[in-house]
This record gives sequence, structure tokens and C-alpha cells, in this order.
Amino acid sequence: MNSARGSVAGRIPETDEGLQGDELALKYDEMQRHIRDQGWLREKVDDILAADITSGSVLEVGCGPGYLGLEWIKQVTGTVSLTGVDISEAMVRRARKNADAYGVAGQCAYECGDVLALPYEDGRFAHAFSASSLHEWADPVRALSEIHRVLRPGGRYCVMDLRRDIDRTTFQFMKANIAAEMRPGFRSSIRSSYIRSEVEAVLRDAALTTAAVTEVQMGIVIAGRKEA
Repeated sequence: MNSARGSVAGRIPETDEGLQGDELALKYDEMQRHIRDQGWLREKVDDILAADITSGSVLEVGCGPGYLGLEWIKQVTGTVSLTGVDISEAMVRRARKNADAYGVAGQCAYECGDVLALPYEDGRFAHAFSASSLHEWADPVRALSEIHRVLRPGGRYCVMDLRRDIDRTTFQFMKANIAAEMRPGFRSSIRSSYIRSEVEAVLRDAALTTAAVTEVQMGIVIAGRKEA
């Protein structure tokens, strides 16, 4: 791990197949539940709310076990419906179970799908968000273009992820709060994540040139609005 502003190692792409199988989904669910219980999802929820994603039909890309979207639903006051999509069927099953536990299953739908070819018509959603998935997308330009495609004109998006140049103290803190068996995957996720200049290049190629890119302590946030 290199320093945030020193020499940064080149990006090493990670699998684009997600966390497949019930065993890995269970371990990831346990890790995300711990993160939720410590209050560490709140910053991501705040980023989504700051992007003015507070009502309407909303898409969560790479929803995993669903905790982020479910915590977001708890904070919004407007009428919302959430559709979560994930490449792992095991994660989709976990998300459905968790939505039941939160008591909001009637507001949620979870489906298996690939961000490179989202199974939705143009303009299907009012807004969209995603967290911790960008570094896994085999073709981020195509993925972001797909998210843009399924948004209505004026729809807002918020894409959050790790970044490769986080400082060592932050890296060690995050690693220490992950179960030992999940730490190799965390390290590979850091190595495959993007730095700001790389994200800005991706956005230009995806024609999302009006998006704002912000570095935060534990990663990076991309927020914008589909032009009318």
C-alpha cells in the first residue's frame, strides 16, 4: 500500500464476477452488518442524500446484501421504491432476506443482473446509486453509460467506491475492522480501485463530463445529474 500522495502502484484489475456462492455471500453479509452496526454506512447514506436522491424509483447497482439501500430508506422522508441489482444470485437472496428483516420488503425489489447490460428500459428510474462496485466493473465506461441510460432526464446518480491512494492509516483502520478471511479480498479491491484522475478519464469517455468527483477519507464519490 502506497501513501495517498506519494508513489501510487498501478491498478490491478479484480474479478468482475462478484462474490458468488452462499458461503462468500454469508461472510460478506456478516462484514457489512458489522460495518452497519458500527455506524460506518452513515457517511455513504449522507453522500446519497447530498446528491438529492430522496424520492421516487431508485436503482442500487451492486446492491450486495442490501444494507446500504436499506439504511438509506430509513433516512428518506419522501415516497420511494428501491430496485437492487447484483451479479450474484446469492447476494440477491441475502438482500431480500434483509429487506424482510427491516420491514420494508414492500418497497424493495432485488434482481440478478449485470451492470454492463442492465435489464431495464431507457429512463426507467428517477435516480441511481452504487457503492463499492466500480472497481469490479470490467468496462466502467459502458457501466456508467448504462446507469445513465436507465435514468430519466434530470435524474441524479451517486457512485461511491474505494480509491487506490488512500493513506496508510485509513487502510490499516479499514483492514482491522474486516474479518481475517475477508482481508485478502479487501487488499485486492484496493489494488483494483481507481484514483481521481483515472475516474475523471472514465467519465469523459462515458460522456458524463458534468459529474463532480470528490475524494473522501475512505474513497471517492461521483455525483451528477442526467441532463434534460
